Amino acid sequence: MKARRILPHAFASIAAVCALAFSLPFAGAAARHLTESARRPQPPPRSHAARQQRLSPLTEQERRGKSIYTHGESPDGPEVTAVLGEIDVPATTLSCSGCHGPRGEGRTEGGVTAGALTWSHLTKSYGHTHPTGRKHGPFNESSFALSIMSGIDPAGNQLFVAMPRYRMTAAQVTDLVAYLKRIEDDRDPSLTETSITVGIITPERGPFADTGAALRAMTAAYFADLNKRGGLYNRRIELKVAETGERPPDTAAGLERLIDEDQVFALVNAFTAGADREAVAVVSRRGVPLVGAQTLLTQTGTPPDRHVFFLLPGVEVQSRALANFAARRLPDKEAATAIIYQRGELAETAARAFSEQMRRAGRSAPAVVAYERGKFDAAATAAELKRAGSQAVLFIGGGEETKFLAEAEKLRWFPHVLLLGVMASREVPAASTDFKDKIFLSFPTVPADITPEAMSLYRALAREYSLTDKHVAAQLSALAAAQALAEGLKRAGQNLSRERLIMALEGLYEFKTGLAPPLTFGPNRRVGAHGAHVIAVDVERGEYVPSAGWVSAEAEVAGKP
Repeated sequence: MKARRILPHAFASIAAVCALAFSLPFAGAAARHLTESARRPQPPPRSHAARQQRLSPLTEQERRGKSIYTHGESPDGPEVTAVLGEIDVPATTLSCSGCHGPRGEGRTEGGVTAGALTWSHLTKSYGHTHPTGRKHGPFNESSFALSIMSGIDPAGNQLFVAMPRYRMTAAQVTDLVAYLKRIEDDRDPSLTETSITVGIITPERGPFADTGAALRAMTAAYFADLNKRGGLYNRRIELKVAETGERPPDTAAGLERLIDEDQVFALVNAFTAGADREAVAVVSRRGVPLVGAQTLLTQTGTPPDRHVFFLLPGVEVQSRALANFAARRLPDKEAATAIIYQRGELAETAARAFSEQMRRAGRSAPAVVAYERGKFDAAATAAELKRAGSQAVLFIGGGEETKFLAEAEKLRWFPHVLLLGVMASREVPAASTDFKDKIFLSFPTVPADITPEAMSLYRALAREYSLTDKHVAAQLSALAAAQALAEGLKRAGQNLSRERLIMALEGLYEFKTGLAPPLTFGPNRRVGAHGAHVIAVDVERGEYVPSAGWVSAEAEVAGKP
């Protein structure tokens, strides 16, 4: 092994960003209540009724009913099915809100009228007369259930043929009715004619306090600048702050306080690493959009939660990109591959993703070697994988890859070695020159992603708001997420709601922040930059160099390079 050379500044900065991200799951700060800086007084409600509504969030039953009404799915029950003629389809494709409107106001499209579904309208004492001449009395809970499940109104008439019939449980119908009784007054909190309240949760104490401060400062600076320019549809963005906790439940509690006490409309740049599942559970249950979660674990469930939008790829997506890269580098479909990883949630997530992606590409399942921290036998592992004829190895560990490289060199065995840059040792560029063109790392972003215009914006904000010249990577990440949220709010329009914001974000395609790869979201895609930059190690010069460029994490076509 030769002496290690210093990495070029550009790639060293990227390695530092990734090293920071890897350490996020171990961040801990003592739980504390919302900071004084976040305690800005709310504008008074316009009426007593408005105040009461603001203090009365949806119950769990009403939230379940809202999910059925808005999305055609029940969080806690079996699949809801829509029947239209002879065709059965998931109700997600024919949700109530799609025809009757997000507030149950009713709509007319293509000459077909979908009536109002507010409970006050359905239960009018004098009944209903429809444009077709059909008449019936007011609905009650029983007759409403009969109408949506059997297509019969309170007078025994058949409903219009365009109205689907739904297969639902009695409990699901009860949930739906509970929400329809609230739908008229269901307004997203902290959304007024003049302001939108957004929340952020970050560390304020401990080893990542400075990183948290950088995230908060840039987020506040961007929104302050946006407000100076008139805000969005004459609404100012108000920022509320909470602190992450020492344990995942403490962080979840901080998010709950932001939602309950500060009534935030959306969240941005939340430092969720180490509490990802708990954080996602909170925003999912409460229906609050989150843009730019700061974490490496971007996949906490299947399908991904619709409320959470990640800008950059975590270990799961990067591993899929590396699998695609490996499949292209190894033309032999039967080429043996392997995964070595140190046990832990991040590494296990990455290993599963790599294996699955290789199978999707029509390749054999990789051999897997898992080890406990501090118990890696580099010599035995290298000998075993050499005997197996492994041509590519994904190593996911805590810096043990340098030992593996040294043992492989002793055996005169030089496979392709793939690494997640976020988890790789800084000593990797010092590997033997016999590993020329054999070592590759993934990174979520590289300096070339940053445009001069975006850097000018960053510098202008740094000057105007006296931002620190440290933790620039965290500031750039925060700026990109704030821009994405602002773009979603802008596209959602003046008639804003959380649901409209989610739909607007899902519509972002190749959106350029100038600070990261272009972002594309969709109904089933919640990682905007869905791939990774693959960088090579120039072992002769001891530095990182560009290699394959951006590699998509989308499924490769089996047998195709």
